[in-house]
Amino acid sequence: MKTLRLMIPVLLISVAAFAATYSNSNLNGTYSVQTTQPSYDVWSKTFTCPYNSKTAYTASGSTTAQEVSYGTVNFDGNGNYSASLTLIGEYNPTASANTLNVQWNSSCNVTRVNNGYIVYAAPTQESDTGTYTVQSDGVGSLTVPGQSTPVNFQLAATDNTGTSNTVLLYNPTANQHISGAGIAVHQ
Repeated sequence: MKTLRLMIPVLLISVAAFAATYSNSNLNGTYSVQTTQPSYDVWSKTFTCPYNSKTAYTASGSTTAQEVSYGTVNFDGNGNYSASLTLIGEYNPTASANTLNVQWNSSCNVTRVNNGYIVYAAPTQESDTGTYTVQSDGVGSLTVPGQSTPVNFQLAATDNTGTSNTVLLYNPTANQHISGAGIAVHQ
């Protein structure tokens, strides 16, 4: 027990010696980035019975998927960034709805429903600019144009020049669950 009482102050001093204070300047340069975000996609289409136009049936399909983005982000060390990203995994609701099918009998009763499948949109390129803020504990956020909530991050490793090598990215939802995550690595 005596040894434990002596070790606690030594451990506290050691932790304090390694504590770092961060700022926007720790996030500086070009980073390769990849993020992923789960999605729940739903598509539907209303079909009319070929024997009686007053009878209709709406079929729908759904699936869970992942939307992924990758590319580069340049941080200027002063709170501004520019990004060039490729987005994949975004679903095309119209094309997905066109995979649905309904079969009818002559009494306009539905005899078979095919719920279709997801159709993804072609990959898209996106360029964004925005601002970021790093707090003294290495936690930060960056604004994304057209997005109501910022992307949060944590600086995870810093080299001997003070530049962060690794940045962990995450999107919290209103109930504080993580709805997406990613990583950025200094090039």
